[in-house]
Amino acid sequence: RMALDLTTEDGGDEVFKAMFEGISMAKSIHTLDDLDAFMRVKMRGGEWAGDAKKTGAFLREMGTMFTHSVLSGPKTAVRAIMGTSTATFSRPMAMAMGGLMRGDGVTMRAGLASLNAMREAIPESFELFKRRLNSYWSGDISTMKTRYVERTKMDDEWTMYGHWAETRGDKTDKALYRTANMVRSLNDNSFLTYSTKLMASTDDAFALIIGRARAREKAFLEAAERLPDGNFQNLDNKFFRQVEDNFNNKIFDKNGNITDAAAEYSRKEATLTQDLTGFSQKLGEAFNEAPWARPFFLFARTGINGLALTAKYTPGFNFLVKEFNMIAKAKPGDNLQSLHQYGIHNAKDLMSA
Repeated sequence: RMALDLTTEDGGDEVFKAMFEGISMAKSIHTLDDLDAFMRVKMRGGEWAGDAKKTGAFLREMGTMFTHSVLSGPKTAVRAIMGTSTATFSRPMAMAMGGLMRGDGVTMRAGLASLNAMREAIPESFELFKRRLNSYWSGDISTMKTRYVERTKMDDEWTMYGHWAETRGDKTDKALYRTANMVRSLNDNSFLTYSTKLMASTDDAFALIIGRARAREKAFLEAAERLPDGNFQNLDNKFFRQVEDNFNNKIFDKNGNITDAAAEYSRKEATLTQDLTGFSQKLGEAFNEAPWARPFFLFARTGINGLALTAKYTPGFNFLVKEFNMIAKAKPGDNLQSLHQYGIHNAKDLMSA
């Protein structure tokens, strides 16, 4: 009834659906006064019905515009591509060098096989990059997520915010919505957000490269185990290709998304999108709750993951990284439950790590 009362006939069916969904999913809305208070919290930010404090739509749009403006330099996308490619190739290179140093020919060759797969996947990944960029360019910013900008389902209810602000809001509500709506249109402009879309397409392309490398690595280890030979002279190429195709089907789903735990972990590591834990997580949450602090601490997850990645591949500093210590101290006979988050489920995975 409330949705019907608020939605005029001119508003159309879409406005009614958005209004109905918003009211039915919100807690503690029983009267129009409750709805007004709820919508003001959504627009301005704050707490509602005991939930955690959230940033309002107005500040969220302004923060997104600030992020796009910071990333709008032509060098930003180039640096992101260089950084992601360096992190992507570092893992199999470290694997090959580690196998060589400890005299493990199988691990060394598996790392080299991954590097070769990455090289071979570059043309395919470039085609994916172009397709994704065209897709992002033709759509709006709300259809994608990057390491810097994340849009949620609440952005799809923007029409409901506008309808409420124009029909029941006061002068402040109307001013906030109209300003935020103007900023939102700028955030959806492809020309003004070209750098973010370039980086989103880059992350998708490198996800393909990492998945192909993981499939090649697992195929080599499987083939080496079934066809043991000290010099790998009897490694059957046809059998190897069949095994690689089998692993490709396991690593990617029908939509091309990575499903393998180790490959997904490598993708997050290379794109600096791993979830924060401990102190860094609390720090990131603190800055997300204080939008005014963004100029001083823009991208908590990206920066902290970048520091961890640098330390991981720097001799001496790698002992400061939790992942390195956990894997270094683990033994094939141990319970590897704690290492599942890194894609390590058995002794074979541990040796290749």
